[in-house]
Amino acid sequence: MSTNDTNIEICYLDEIIIKGITTTGDKFRPSDWVDRLCGMLADFENQKMSYSPYLRPLVYNNMNCVAIKKTLEQKSSKIFKFIIQFATDNHLVIVDCAKFKQQIENNTVENN
Repeated sequence: MSTNDTNIEICYLDEIIIKGITTTGDKFRPSDWVDRLCGMLADFENQKMSYSPYLRPLVYNNMNCVAIKKTLEQKSSKIFKFIIQFATDNHLVIVDCAKFKQQIENNTVENN
């Protein structure tokens, strides 16, 4: 899929994206931060992990990201606040999916 494709389904409009870069443009470490964060709400059955419909990993141009359904705020405000606070405390870039898609279409997504 081309980055100029206007029908990009990298994320959904009801999601917030936490990018794997800091506000200073540095790649966030540790490298498994996405797995740790998404694992909070994951289910484990028969030795298989299933991500929650509210929190899922996302990779764009080798940049690890987390997609959060906006409805998580109503379903579990404490978990939602924890995730947003984690991103804020670690100076991670938080962007609405619509803006993220616009950045992709304009080829302005930062991915150090």
